[in-house]
Amino acid sequence: MHHQSQPAPALPAIGLVSHKTYTLRRSTMLVGLAWLTLSTACSGAAGWYILSRDDLAARLIARETTRQYAYEDRISALRADIDRYASRALLDQDGVESRVDELASRQAELESRQSLVAALTDTMQSNGLMPAAAKLPLRSQVIKPGEPIRASGVTSFAPILPNKPTPAPEAPSLRGADGGGWQSGETPPEPPAKRVDAALTKLDGAMARTSDAQLAALKDMDETLAATQKRLRNALSETGLDAERLAAPATAAGGMGGPLIPVKLDSSEGAFAATLNALQPRMASVIRLRGVIDQLPLARPMAGDHDFTSNFGYRTDPFTRGLAMHTGVDFRAETGSPIMATAPGKVVAAEYNGGYGNMVEVEHANGLSTRYAHMSAISVSIGQMVKAGTVVGRVGTTGRSTGPHLHYETRINDEPVDPTRFLRAGGKLLANAL
Repeated sequence: MHHQSQPAPALPAIGLVSHKTYTLRRSTMLVGLAWLTLSTACSGAAGWYILSRDDLAARLIARETTRQYAYEDRISALRADIDRYASRALLDQDGVESRVDELASRQAELESRQSLVAALTDTMQSNGLMPAAAKLPLRSQVIKPGEPIRASGVTSFAPILPNKPTPAPEAPSLRGADGGGWQSGETPPEPPAKRVDAALTKLDGAMARTSDAQLAALKDMDETLAATQKRLRNALSETGLDAERLAAPATAAGGMGGPLIPVKLDSSEGAFAATLNALQPRMASVIRLRGVIDQLPLARPMAGDHDFTSNFGYRTDPFTRGLAMHTGVDFRAETGSPIMATAPGKVVAAEYNGGYGNMVEVEHANGLSTRYAHMSAISVSIGQMVKAGTVVGRVGTTGRSTGPHLHYETRINDEPVDPTRFLRAGGKLLANAL
């Protein structure tokens, strides 16, 4: 039986919900499951590795701790070095300051000695006892007053603060890695203190050499004065004069007095003080002797060598041919030859005087006087002051004379004495001076 299909009856659309259907492919589901499995496996492997190898973290922590210990060791060593250098610098500073004080005291003493040596040298040169070209022992300004001298270049030390950052070492050694811990830096080959000590030692040597040079200069002066004193005394002895009386210091007339203050010489001052104490009175004596010598008629009355035609003393008179006293010496000379004063003094006679003819008399110190007779011309006047070498007249043959010559006399307190005694003394002084 054939039945015709009938369409379904239509339902009302109000109140119904529409549904969508999604279809997952099989391949997509497999990929998702594989990714989930792989992620779970990796996470588990990582967690297992970390949990099973927890000693790696401990090693990292231990390494950082060791590095920190190394830094602390180095900082401690640096602080120890700074403290040691600071203490050493302070000790060296004290030692240097004491040496500097000693050197400054010695320098002051050397400068005082130098002024004495310079004053004595000037005195001797001004009195003709030492050549003007003589050099003094050199000295230099060794230490400037008020100038500090340090044992090193370190003047202050700044401590390293705990929170002050310090650069990390390039290759810090770990605690116990080398068995001995970290060592401080090497000592410099020549510390500043040694350099300062060497400089002070050099200054000490220079001062010692200067002191020796000053003492040597003083001894040379003393030897020169001793030789000069002996030479002057020998020359005075030739004249027959009392050298001690003439060289004695002049005393002023009148009274004298005052409290007694004895001079105490310190024997610990050494050879310099002893030499100086011996030199000063000798220098005063030599200067007085030189002053006496310069006032004596020791020069020759005419330049050049002239023979004696008649000596002092008894002789045969050229006119009477009998025994007579000759109160001077006669020099052979040409008419007109210049006649010179033999010592400084004052002209007390310049005129014609009987048997003397034209005569000049010069009064000198210490009661001495000289006469120049038979001159052809007189070149000075009474009251004129003359020096040794001043021309007082010309050779002639006036008065009681047999020919041109110079009659020369030397008198002490107006008593005639042998002029050759003074001429010999002058010759000795001249020979020693050459």
